[in-house]
Amino acid sequence: MTAFDLIDSIFRRAQAGMPGNMRRITPAQLKYLRDLIDAEGPSEAIKRGAPGSLVWTPEGRDKFVVTEDLSGNRHTLTRLANLVASESGQLF
Repeated sequence: MTAFDLIDSIFRRAQAGMPGNMRRITPAQLKYLRDLIDAEGPSEAIKRGAPGSLVWTPEGRDKFVVTEDLSGNRHTLTRLANLVASESGQLF
């Protein structure tokens, strides 16, 4: 399985009370996703954000923010997309 496969399976199911570009993920999904991202992508595509946050900027229009809830089990995965900026090579 690739990171994109896991992300696709997570976003395939809607979650009540969550925006369309955000999903809550389990601690097991968080660990697995971070391991897949670390194994797949070049290190320049991975940036550390705020404490507990990882920004993954693979090639393509979708970028992702993986946020670990340091006080509990409310981890999130957020998909960011900008068609115009990514087409012109200016996104991130």
